[in-house]
Amino acid sequence: MDPWIAVDWGTSSFRAYLITNDKVLDQIHSKDGMKFVQHDNFEITFVKLIEKWLVTNKKILILASGMLGSRQGWAEASYQKAPCNLEKLKYMSPLIKDNRFELKIYSGVSQSNPPDVMRGEETQVSGFFSDNTNFAGSICLPGTHSKWINAKQSRIENFKTYMTGELFEVISQNTVLIHSLNCKEIDKIEFIKSVDLIVEKPEIFSGLLFQLRADDLLNKQMSIISRSRLSGYLLGIELADSIKYWNNKDVVIIGDETLIELYGDALMNKVSSLRQFKSEEMVLKGLTNFKKFL
Repeated sequence: MDPWIAVDWGTSSFRAYLITNDKVLDQIHSKDGMKFVQHDNFEITFVKLIEKWLVTNKKILILASGMLGSRQGWAEASYQKAPCNLEKLKYMSPLIKDNRFELKIYSGVSQSNPPDVMRGEETQVSGFFSDNTNFAGSICLPGTHSKWINAKQSRIENFKTYMTGELFEVISQNTVLIHSLNCKEIDKIEFIKSVDLIVEKPEIFSGLLFQLRADDLLNKQMSIISRSRLSGYLLGIELADSIKYWNNKDVVIIGDETLIELYGDALMNKVSSLRQFKSEEMVLKGLTNFKKFL
């Protein structure tokens, strides 16, 4: 079978995999995310990144997903509207000058009511579906913009996005709390207690934020405790609103190792069942799954 290339090109990073017979022969990881590339330099940058895999007079197929298909990316791949079957996800092929490859960029998924969009997460979900075609439950993809998806038999039925990760970054780096969060670690006990507190009483969220600073000033509260509580409060707000997605449901979490562990700890005793998968693995499985339906 001819080799092909799978690409996950996001806002801040680039990943590519050279594949033959469902085996990864080589891979490239770099920090050349979309936000660092000028609009007229996408093809030039792309070719430089994968040059070692390109062969003169032989065209290789490349399947790609992520922010390269956004309005600010290489070429906009129109959203597919939910509910939708990921076995029939649309793609587009931009005009390219280099004749050594054929590029297909897969679309994201949109929702009209309430309005919402995703781009890249659908590929991870397809990766999970590749081995779980009969799954019915919820899929959570934690991150800068966390997604909760109602899924059934390889379909995205509906979904909702929460800016939990971005809110943590904004609050921790651009408010008075910056002076009380000089730590990267999390105390799991404090974190879970904080999540549960806000899930039960979300209305107290705002009033607890400045208490983190006051506790530091008056009681010399350790930074790890402040960071753990802030993380827990923000996730608690997300879980309080997304309860219909996880309460007594079968839940799958797809993300990086740190986040799936935190979300798993917070949800452990709140869901019917819980499984966790790494996002990089699911992206590769998803693009491989898309190839089957070409």
